[in-house]
Amino acid sequence: MASEHNAVKTILSLGEEAMADVVKQLLAHDGFVTAMQKAVVGGISAKRNIDKGLSGVLGLVNIPTIDDVDKVRVRLIEVEELVAELTTRLEKINDKLDADD
Repeated sequence: MASEHNAVKTILSLGEEAMADVVKQLLAHDGFVTAMQKAVVGGISAKRNIDKGLSGVLGLVNIPTIDDVDKVRVRLIEVEELVAELTTRLEKINDKLDADD
């Protein structure tokens, strides 16, 4: 059993070495690198277009996007801070009124 495990490890390590050689050769080829860059840029562009389209569809059916939810979350935090500030001011005014009585 141990010899089978070692054999598998040896085969895998040979595969890793061969794969590393292939990757080195591919990365040395300018045409391959250029093609990969174009593919990545194209993929990013496609994702942006899909995101825009999906946002439009969600807007049409009145479903909020993640950005919409994040904007609401930020606004709620601002409102909470304002309410806390107002509460503090009202408590100070209340304390002054109680002290004057």
